[in-house]
Amino acid sequence: MAEIKFQLLKNADGTAALGTLSGSGLAFYGATGGSSVQIGAYQSTTYVANADGSDYDDETNNIKYRSEVFPSGQCEIAGSYGTAQNIGLSGVKSMHGTLGIEFGHTTEVKVQNCQLRIYDRNNVNNPASGVNTKVAELVNWNGSTYNSQGADGASSDAVGSGDCLWWGEPWPAELVSKNYYTNSTGVVFYNGLDSATNTNGDIRLSTAAVAGSYDTVGGTGIIVPLLDSPGSGQQGLASSEIVSGTGMAWPKWTQYLTNTSNQDTFFGTSGEQQFGDGSNTVKSAGLANIDKTYGGTGVSTHHTWSVALSASPLSTGSKEDYGIYVSLEYL
Repeated sequence: MAEIKFQLLKNADGTAALGTLSGSGLAFYGATGGSSVQIGAYQSTTYVANADGSDYDDETNNIKYRSEVFPSGQCEIAGSYGTAQNIGLSGVKSMHGTLGIEFGHTTEVKVQNCQLRIYDRNNVNNPASGVNTKVAELVNWNGSTYNSQGADGASSDAVGSGDCLWWGEPWPAELVSKNYYTNSTGVVFYNGLDSATNTNGDIRLSTAAVAGSYDTVGGTGIIVPLLDSPGSGQQGLASSEIVSGTGMAWPKWTQYLTNTSNQDTFFGTSGEQQFGDGSNTVKSAGLANIDKTYGGTGVSTHHTWSVALSASPLSTGSKEDYGIYVSLEYL
């Protein structure tokens, strides 16, 4: 039997996580639980709550999108870290993500073509109503911690191997070589650039009355790819050779941040941070660089992902036409 669960990875106070969010969901608030988020701003706290956010409990890790900092991919973290820290996404540990996703099966299987959508809770191809959402996959293969990330926009050795940019934010055209990621089944996932008119290609968002409503994950424009076969606790993504860049697993972001000098902008000039072009399809010793960016290849009864979520209202009132949907193939 196959099952997908949404769960809390770790509570804000460091106590045990909730194994499942069944019957409830996440709510994004202002400075305190139950308080509003200003239109155009992003949440400062995240709680487990009922559908309309009127009843909430269990504060969890809050990861807040920051739009004003170049070279992008920046966030403010709180919760398990105590005092808020302004860092890059690569400095966030997997266990401190906003949300955990677990796929379970009674037998050991591989998973592929894993996709995350933000939708209106009616049709997975419809965008959510009245809210912008930023999403990033968190993977910390090299064990870096948030305080390795350095100051705003500064390079560091925290090379976290999930996403180094938010999906749903305009990616910096001067840094990314490609504005898409291709998974192992050949599905291509696009994200808009800051040089484009809008970030999300779904016409329903680009023609919306609210300015900036297209800077979001959702609809048919931006769907977020998740790595193959992460295994239980992401053990399937571990590689003893990941630091030198020679192992099976390469960071996901090397597919879109392909130039080593631009990788230096994020992660410094040490050879540990220079992987090269992760989108290269030329095979050497049976593998191309792109083959190393798909994730794990092993089987397991459980596969788990960690994601960062950040949201901003486009209008007043609670946002109930708003959900998360995950699909995958197992074999």
